[in-house]
Amino acid sequence: MREHLDRRNHALEIMLFLGGLLGLALSRIDILAVILFAACYSILIYRTWLTESPAGLALCSIQSSLVLAFRFEYLTWGDPWFEYSMILKIMKSGLLTPAYYPDQQPALHALIAAASTYMHTEAMPLQKFLVPSFSAAGIISLYLLARDFFDDRIAITSGLLLSVGTAYIHWISQAATESLGIPIALIAFYISYRALGSTRYLPVALITISSLALTHHLTAMIFVVWINSFTIAYLLFVSENHKDALRALILSLFALAVPLMWWSIRLPSIYRLVIGTADRLIPAAIPGDPVAVIFIIIISIYVSLSLLEDRIVYIRSHAHRLQHLAAPVYYGLIAFTAIGAAFALNFLLGRSFFVLSYPLSFYTNGLMMIVLALIGLRGFMNTRGMPFLAWAGGVAVLFLGSILKLYYFEDPLRFIEFIYPSLAVIGAYGFVYLIQRSNAKAGATAMALMCLFSLVVAFPSTVFWGQEFPQSDPRYDARASIIYHPETEIMALDYLRGRAEGMLHTDRYVGYASLQLENITSDLSIDLLERKSTSAREKLDPDRFSGGIDFVLVRERMMRYAEFGEWLLKEKMPLRQDEIEKLERKTSRIYDNGEAWIYMG
Repeated sequence: MREHLDRRNHALEIMLFLGGLLGLALSRIDILAVILFAACYSILIYRTWLTESPAGLALCSIQSSLVLAFRFEYLTWGDPWFEYSMILKIMKSGLLTPAYYPDQQPALHALIAAASTYMHTEAMPLQKFLVPSFSAAGIISLYLLARDFFDDRIAITSGLLLSVGTAYIHWISQAATESLGIPIALIAFYISYRALGSTRYLPVALITISSLALTHHLTAMIFVVWINSFTIAYLLFVSENHKDALRALILSLFALAVPLMWWSIRLPSIYRLVIGTADRLIPAAIPGDPVAVIFIIIISIYVSLSLLEDRIVYIRSHAHRLQHLAAPVYYGLIAFTAIGAAFALNFLLGRSFFVLSYPLSFYTNGLMMIVLALIGLRGFMNTRGMPFLAWAGGVAVLFLGSILKLYYFEDPLRFIEFIYPSLAVIGAYGFVYLIQRSNAKAGATAMALMCLFSLVVAFPSTVFWGQEFPQSDPRYDARASIIYHPETEIMALDYLRGRAEGMLHTDRYVGYASLQLENITSDLSIDLLERKSTSAREKLDPDRFSGGIDFVLVRERMMRYAEFGEWLLKEKMPLRQDEIEKLERKTSRIYDNGEAWIYMG
C-alpha cells in the first residue's frame, strides 16, 4: 500500500511539473497562461514541503530554473549568447586549443557541442533546457547537507528557499557557465563534507572539485573560500578525529592547486588577476611568492588543527561553561549582519560606485532571506551550527570588502549568489521556527506563497506580466526590454547571415546575440563593445567608420534603453534622434522590419 501511495504521489508531482511548464510555453501565445504555471508551481511547492519529498524538491527546482527557457523562444540576456558562440566555435573547428576556442572553460561548451553533434540536433535548445535543469543536482546536494546536520523539514525548506533566491535564480536560469558551475560547486561541497569523515569519498570529491576549473573560474575560486571557511569551523567545533584535518588539507590544497594550474596554462589573464589580488591582500610583512605563501598558510592551519585535535576536543567539552556568552555573541552577529546588509543595500540601490536601478520589489526576496536568517541565527549558536555561519561569513566578508573597495573586484554583485546557499539553510531554520506553532498545512501554504512571490519578483516584468511598465509604475524595470531577444532582432541577424562581410556595430545585448554570426560566416566581425569604454557609443557614428564595409544594427528598444560601454559604472542613455538622423543621412538603410533596422556605410 505504501509503495502504491508513493507512486501515486510522484505521478501527481510529475503532472504538476509538466502542467507548470505547459503554462510557461503557452504564455508565449497568451500571457494569461502563466496563471496555469503559478497554480501548478504553488501546489507542487505546497506538496513538496508537506511531504518533505526530495523528488518533489528536484522537480520544483527544475521548474523554477526553466522559467526563461519556456517563457521565451531564444536565449535570454547576454552571457548565454556568448556561451552559444563558444559552442559553435567548438562545433566549427572541432578543437579546444586557445587559437580556436578562447574561453578555455570547456565543461559546458564541449558537452553541449558533443551532445548536439551526436544527437544531430540544434545546440541552442540543448543549452537552454539541459543546463538550467542540472541545478536540481545542486539543490539536492544542499538538501542532503542540511539533512545530515539538522532534519528533513529544515533540509526541504533550505532547498526550496535557495531555488527561488533572486541572485541564485538569476544565474541558474540563464544557461551560462555559472548555471553549471554553481550546482557543481554544491555537489563538490557536499561530497567534500562527506570526505572529511571518510576517505572513501575523497576520490569522488577530488574529481568533482577538478571539474570546477573547467567550468567557471569565479565559481572555482569561491569554492576555495567555501571549503576552507566551512572545514576550519568544522574541525574546531564538530570534528573528533585528527584525520579529518588531514583530509581537509588534501581537499583545500586540491581545490586551490587545480584551478591555478589550469589558469596558468590556458587562462593566463585570470591567473595574473588572481595572483595580483592575492599579492595585494597578503600583508607586506610576509615576503615571498603569493602562491607559495597561500599554500604555506593553508598547510600550517590544517597541520596545527590536526596536532591540536585532542586539545580542541577537550576545550569543546567545556563549552557549556561559555553559554552565558551566547546572547552577546548572538546580538553581536545581528549587529554585524544589519550593518553589512545596510552597506549592501546602499550598494544595490546605486548609491556607491555602481549605477544600479532595480525596482523595490527586486529587493524583497533578499530582505526576506536576511530577516529569516536573523531569526534562525539563534539556532546556529552551537557547535553544530558554527560551520554554516563560517560558510556564510567567508563569502560575505569578500562581498563587503569589494563594495568598500578594500580590494579590486570587477563585479561585486557576483558574490551574492554564492552567499545564498548558506543563507538558505540559516533562513530555513528561521522559517521553521516561525511556523512551529502552526499546523503543517499552514506552513506549506506560507512556503508556497513565499516561493511564488520570490520567483515573480526575481525577474523583470516582461517575464510574468508580459509587458514593460512606465517609470511611474512600481513594477517598472529597465531590464525588462533587454532580458529577451524578440523575433524581429533575430530576423535582422538572419538577414546578415552568409551575405555580409565587414564589421557590425550595435549595442551590447544585440552584440551578444550577433556573436553567432562569426561562426557561420567568417567574413563578418562583431564589434562587441568593451566594458567601461568611453568611446564605445561613438563607434556607431558614420564619421568614425573604419573605411571598410560597416553595418549598424539598431533596434526600436535602443530608443528607450541602450547599453554600449557604460556597463554598471555609468548611466545608460538611449539613442538620440540626431544620432538616428545622422545614420539615415550618411548610410544606406538595407533592412527594415519595423522594429529592427540595418544600415550600411
